[in-house]
Amino acid sequence: MMQQQTAAVSAVWFVYSEGNEPLGRVYMDADAAAPTAGAAIADGDGWRQCEIASVRELAPTCAMRRFRVTIRPMA
Repeated sequence: MMQQQTAAVSAVWFVYSEGNEPLGRVYMDADAAAPTAGAAIADGDGWRQCEIASVRELAPTCAMRRFRVTIRPMA
């Protein structure tokens, strides 16, 4: 039997539009856990290529970092 390896999730991003519309969640592994304002992110649930407009770290839960990430579409 083949065993499947999965990366441990170390952060969750709660993604919002600049109009404060919730766009979903993104679970991140340790390599990309903390978002950075100005960084580009690729397609996700309900958005296309976007730029991170702002980031606010929320209180962690169960050793998982949580972030509120506001995105804007890239022209």
